[in-house]
Amino acid sequence: QEAVAPRVEAFRQTPGEMGVLGINFGKNKATEEAAAWEDYAKGLRRMAHLADYVVINVSSPNTPGLRKLQGKRQLSHLVAQVQQQLAASVTEAGSRPPLLIKIAPDLTDQEKKDIASVAMRRRIDGLIVGNTTMKRSERVLAVAHGNEAGGLSGRPLKDLATEMVFDMYKLTKGKVTIIGCGGISSGADAYEKIRAGASLVQIYTAMAYQGPQLLPDMKKEIEACLQRDGFANISEAIGADHK
Repeated sequence: QEAVAPRVEAFRQTPGEMGVLGINFGKNKATEEAAAWEDYAKGLRRMAHLADYVVINVSSPNTPGLRKLQGKRQLSHLVAQVQQQLAASVTEAGSRPPLLIKIAPDLTDQEKKDIASVAMRRRIDGLIVGNTTMKRSERVLAVAHGNEAGGLSGRPLKDLATEMVFDMYKLTKGKVTIIGCGGISSGADAYEKIRAGASLVQIYTAMAYQGPQLLPDMKKEIEACLQRDGFANISEAIGADHK
């Protein structure tokens, strides 16, 4: 964060349209689970005022022990500490950026219920659903290097991520904003996430492979999907698969 913060500050001072900037926080690799909240708090103190929204990442598969923070007790404690620090960090600025939690797609039914419970009880502003997956399908394993360790992104993640969006929307009764993420490479993919319950979507891998032109192409395709299904706007389509 000591390297990133000055760059973000410089970016914020650049004239012109900024767009929306989210800042993602995670614990350090060497930090023990019990002290993890201190890493998040330190990051928030340094950078929360620069963000349009902040993300508490408890799901990166490449940080040992991080996903244990998704447990009900651990997550509830972490969120309480983060909310307290976030409130203190932005007192002078007079506003608080929305707080979101980024969760894994590899969760059991009970883990999903626990996270939904914490999100609603602690009044989290949103969930990012979700991170990369540790699962490997037979098709992936058949590809060279398909059994390498680490999180898998891109198209193999799409259906699993969409199912997670659907489940979390249902468990939170549509009361918690969901950002759908995972395997989106077209407007149709994004529309699937929206119908499953996502209010917003994020793209990563597809942007790397297809470049910025992907965005206007996706917008046109989403518009066509909305017209096809008789929706006047995206808001009408959010969670449509639950109706």
